[in-house]
Formats: sequence, structure tokens, C-alpha cells
Amino acid sequence: MKLNLIEELEARSGGIKVSDLAAILGVDDKHIYRMAARGQLPSFRVGGAVRFDPQEVAKWLRTKYGQESRHTSEL
Repeated sequence: MKLNLIEELEARSGGIKVSDLAAILGVDDKHIYRMAARGQLPSFRVGGAVRFDPQEVAKWLRTKYGQESRHTSEL
């Protein structure tokens, strides 16, 4: 079964690296860094490294795209 972006994020645990999130979302690493620095994307720092809580990113995607239900078929 193919997971959509939100389901893929919800299936993960632990902090996600910039490169992993960029690959999931299909964007460049620099784009992720810029969005995190501007506060447009929920993130946190561990030392000097930027990390992302997959549950928070999934919630952000739902809010951004107006999908409130936990089970969505498409993004």
C-alpha cells in the first residue's frame, strides 16, 4: 500500500534530518533550511543541527492544505 506524505510522516518516529524531509517533500535542502529559519516549518535544534518532529510536520501539512482527518487518501 502506497502512503501519502502525511501518512509517511506519521509512520516515522524520532527527529527527521533536513535531507530526509527534503527527499520526502521533493524539495532542495536549502529550501527546508530557509523555511525552518523563517518559522514557516515546525523545527527544533539539537546542538547546531536542525531536526523535525514528523508528527508536527504532518500536522503542519494538514493545516496548510486543509485536511483535518487523520486518514487521507491524497494530498
